Amino acid sequence: MNKADQDQLKSLWFALRDTMLDQLKAEDTPKASFLNVVRQFLRDNGITLDSIGDPLAMQEALEKMTEDLPTYDDEEWKH
Repeated sequence: MNKADQDQLKSLWFALRDTMLDQLKAEDTPKASFLNVVRQFLRDNGITLDSIGDPLAMQEALEKMTEDLPTYDDEEWKH
């Protein structure tokens, strides 16, 4: 594969990642099908809880991933 093709694939990967992050940060609750796509993306890239060996690093990574996610009050889930 030539360099131009590799650069295009890398750009596509980053665009997909950024789009998923934007969707997860949106105020709308993501659908289960979308979450499954994100789960598979992480899995395909070798990102699992086991892939982070240091428990402190794992905690920091999880906090970083979730700090920008929307929060929902209990009242919102009752409706």
